[in-house]
Amino acid sequence: MLKRVISIVILIGFVLNIHAQVLTKEDKRVIEAANVIKKMLNLPENAIPPILFQKAKAVAIFPAVYKAGLIVGGRYGDGVLVVKDDKGHWGNPIFVKIMGGSVGFQIGASKSELVLAFKTHESIDGLISSKLTLGVDASVAAGPVGREAGVNGDLFLKSEVYAYALTKGLYAGVSLSGSSIIVDDEANRRYYGKDVSPTDIMNNYQITPPYSVIYLDRVFN
Repeated sequence: MLKRVISIVILIGFVLNIHAQVLTKEDKRVIEAANVIKKMLNLPENAIPPILFQKAKAVAIFPAVYKAGLIVGGRYGDGVLVVKDDKGHWGNPIFVKIMGGSVGFQIGASKSELVLAFKTHESIDGLISSKLTLGVDASVAAGPVGREAGVNGDLFLKSEVYAYALTKGLYAGVSLSGSSIIVDDEANRRYYGKDVSPTDIMNNYQITPPYSVIYLDRVFN
């Protein structure tokens, strides 16, 4: 009996090890993005309000955005963008990057989990066609949290993009003006197994998403 139990444990460990090995870095990014959304939706008193996803046309999730600098600072992070279709269903992940810089006295480094909610189709069209520069092509502001959004529905009229930046479990004020978001074509190619445009991904045209997409489906749909 003991030998049988040991054999089962070894087999389970082997299967889990194989599963971990076959996960690509794009799979991991999708899973991490889903975990970020779940975390921010369940923060006590400061959760992202569900109405945000009802109003938003698209959401970009960056599990890790790094900022560092001395005199000239830089920001960089890999993430995914999910876009809502005309029927209200969220689509497959489009891999994107955020990058930007700032000038002025600063020192040190930080890491944040970042969620951006897009209110307009125009900002999404600009992003997938070339790039979107926050504060230039689309206004950006800190997003409402908790009960604030339920009481003040007009908050969603004040900005094209709402940002939620979580650092060490707490929301932190970050200046995203000047940061650009671009499509990560290489990551999209690796994830979907061929050259594919953001428009094809949005329309689910001739693509077969890997199993990891189910993690985002469970969060958004």
